[in-house]
Amino acid sequence: MADRINVSVIGCGLFASFMHLPNIAANDKFKLHSACDLEQEKARAQAEKYDMAYFTADYKKVLQDPDVDLVVITTRHDGHARLAIESAKAGKHILCEKPMALNIEDCRAVMRAVKENGVKYTVGYNRGLAPCISYARKIVKEKNQPAVVYHRMSNFIKDHWLMEGEIGGGRVVGEGCHVLDLLCVITGSEPVRVYAEGGVFSGDDPEAVPDTQVVTIGFDDGSIASMVLSSVGNIFAPKESTEIFCGQTTIFISDFVETKIRDSDATLHTITAPEQDKGQTIEIDLLADAIINDTEPPNGPENACRAALMSYKVLEAIKTGKVQHLKKSEYAL
Repeated sequence: MADRINVSVIGCGLFASFMHLPNIAANDKFKLHSACDLEQEKARAQAEKYDMAYFTADYKKVLQDPDVDLVVITTRHDGHARLAIESAKAGKHILCEKPMALNIEDCRAVMRAVKENGVKYTVGYNRGLAPCISYARKIVKEKNQPAVVYHRMSNFIKDHWLMEGEIGGGRVVGEGCHVLDLLCVITGSEPVRVYAEGGVFSGDDPEAVPDTQVVTIGFDDGSIASMVLSSVGNIFAPKESTEIFCGQTTIFISDFVETKIRDSDATLHTITAPEQDKGQTIEIDLLADAIINDTEPPNGPENACRAALMSYKVLEAIKTGKVQHLKKSEYAL
């Protein structure tokens, strides 16, 4: 590895263009080396914008390039597992956007490839690293008591590839996994039970993957959590909110900007960030440190598999009407 970590981005769509690429470019620990996209003009545009060495439509060129240290995978979801496995076998460190994979077998295959090839793997569950969440987690940890947590993610999505089961996995697998991981981070515990009700609210096909869910989760320390994932909200309303109740303290977090904390003495503390911060810049910086210092990466394989498995359990609960149980052995290396 050179003085900086050479990065190749596979998948140059909107999220990569507006989030990962500018964040990586702004971090001195990285150097944007190359861009890859099936639509080569998208790769060309990013390569020229960031003065990269080259662009390509062939991801194998990236994996065969000895100068590439880290691969950032931001393709559609059905390509995540295959590209991560091939990247690991090529000796490349990996930042893969969520979800890890669309089924548990592929998740485990990714985990094996990462372990066998000794590379760092981070999945894009950045919300648990957001400053407001880290602060809330510190409070919950100090209480040393079970917590009650509620998180809402609501907007309007229809006719998007995310909702297609074979490509995007559906709403909870493709996006709700963010929240499922977040709930694990806040409680600091392992999930043991999942139950959900839901269905298709944004379309007319009852056989489609459920796009809206109300989920309850039980944790091994006695904490309980609920997620409301709605696809029929108003896009101009705040997308997310978090409420945490623990040891006579209540925490309200609005869209990763404003945090209000009511302590047991009734004092109200309000913390307002200058802008929304969901933890993306922190995530890539921690990954850089893990690569440079050969330490554990943020949001590694086990966390990636845990939230993915929870999302599959949500769909199974909706399908069967039964509580789904989890064991750590199902998502542990």
